[in-house]
Amino acid sequence: MKAFKKGTARLTGLILAFSLVFAGCSNGNSNEASPSNSPASSNSSGEEIDWNTVKADIRFVYPGTSESEKLFAETFKNAMKEKYPNVNIEFMYLSWADMEKKISVMISTGDVPDIATTQDVTNFVQMDGLEDLAPYMQREDSTVKADQFLPGTLDYSSVEGKIYAAPATANAFNLMVNEKMLNDVGMKIEDLQTWGDMEKAAELMTKDGKYGFGYPMGVARFAFRVPFTAGYSNDLLISDTSDQNKTKYIELLNHFKKLEAYQPKAHLTWGYPEMFRAYSNGEVGMIPAGTFFSSNVYSINPDIINVSRAIPYPKGPSGSAAKTPVANSGFGIYKGSKNKEVAWKLIEELLSPEFNSTQAAILNISAEKATSLDEVIKKAENVYPKAIDGHKRVIEDFLGIVEKSGVPMDKIIGQPEMETVVQDVMVKMMTNKMDAEEAFNAIKKGIDPIITKYAK
Repeated sequence: MKAFKKGTARLTGLILAFSLVFAGCSNGNSNEASPSNSPASSNSSGEEIDWNTVKADIRFVYPGTSESEKLFAETFKNAMKEKYPNVNIEFMYLSWADMEKKISVMISTGDVPDIATTQDVTNFVQMDGLEDLAPYMQREDSTVKADQFLPGTLDYSSVEGKIYAAPATANAFNLMVNEKMLNDVGMKIEDLQTWGDMEKAAELMTKDGKYGFGYPMGVARFAFRVPFTAGYSNDLLISDTSDQNKTKYIELLNHFKKLEAYQPKAHLTWGYPEMFRAYSNGEVGMIPAGTFFSSNVYSINPDIINVSRAIPYPKGPSGSAAKTPVANSGFGIYKGSKNKEVAWKLIEELLSPEFNSTQAAILNISAEKATSLDEVIKKAENVYPKAIDGHKRVIEDFLGIVEKSGVPMDKIIGQPEMETVVQDVMVKMMTNKMDAEEAFNAIKKGIDPIITKYAK
């Protein structure tokens, strides 16, 4: 009962925070462009649309799983209902891990939603599931233009010259470190330069019922993402199993094999929620995460943000430098949507300064050049009031990471199928059923046919 009351108090606090955030948005600032200042505009057929009376039922696929992300979604929904009374938004809360499989079935049956929340668009493009947004951005009255995004972010949403999503936030995958736990064992953040340094820190932090590292292996998406992230710092793309990369690949596998001794056994069944909970409770000292860190831990334990630092995943033995893969999270329109004009209008709203700065306040880095960092931090003070100093420092960490070690994240065709291959092999290796070389051969045997399949 105490836990329930504590969680309810935090939820109430977040609701109040969001009411303050959006109250601050309506400040009458004439410099902030609104996508719907005019009551009417034209669609692709040249027909006038009266936004005061237009009717539509919009299904919006939204994988935001943290409390703050869900509250943002509901607040946006309410604001749009007030602005467009006859537009009804239904959020479909699907996890990233389940989203592609479920949406692919809906597309194949013709039961297509309207708005997509996206990261890697590659596989949806392969199934011809997303609309090209370039023509929408090229309209004279569009408030979303291709040149308004940070370098590289729009590229991640583009395939062969077509734009399949409008970026909202920049995403980076990295290592989060409990600086207090690290300092308590005699090490500093600056000491974590290589995989060897990281392995040493994990060993030192593993004592008295606490562990140095936490790798979530119970969900294929994350079982793949962690070595995928670490691979960049060893100049290795995990989907490349060519002979010239064999040494780098085995180094990567041995790195995680060494870390296994410094993890709780339960990590084999973890997804992100379990990983973030263990880290938030001080049970593990380092986790592979990303720019979405604060939104996932704040409701569990705000204090953990104040002792956390974001760093690039350290350099591997064959790597030229520590590198951080950078992508985006954005919004697209499903090709089979029957409400494309309304869907685009809502995407314009989502990318307006009012709403984009709020998304960035939750998820740290905006993908838009014009979004004010000062405004983001101001709103973050309402979203993360009990950990604002730590959150500001985490934002600064991420901005530094992207600037100094950020590299474009690769788009891998067939990645969902590869994820299950990597998960299965990594679990076997971690449970001593195969060594690193055997694991490499098994991954190669599973991944190569997938590459061949999509190369045709």
